[in-house]
Amino acid sequence: MRRDSDKGLVVNAATASPTAEHRKAGRAGQIALAAALVFLVISGIAVVAGFGAVAATSGGICAALGVVGLLLHYEGERQRQRPDPSRPRGGR
Repeated sequence: MRRDSDKGLVVNAATASPTAEHRKAGRAGQIALAAALVFLVISGIAVVAGFGAVAATSGGICAALGVVGLLLHYEGERQRQRPDPSRPRGGR
């Protein structure tokens, strides 16, 4: 959506409804971020328990999954802003 000063908010037809790619990438991003959170908790517990190797390994996995999750999230947002090929073009 964009704001025109004289019209208020204007909905762009290309971003009106999410595409299947948007939903799929968003769901995969949420799963990756949830898994990163699990590994972060495991890392925290391992630090408290004194297992440095386990903490370092799960911390690295957490960082990798966090990056992948954010990439998938922003890919889903990019897909959401693309026009849906199943919808007809133009105002007719």
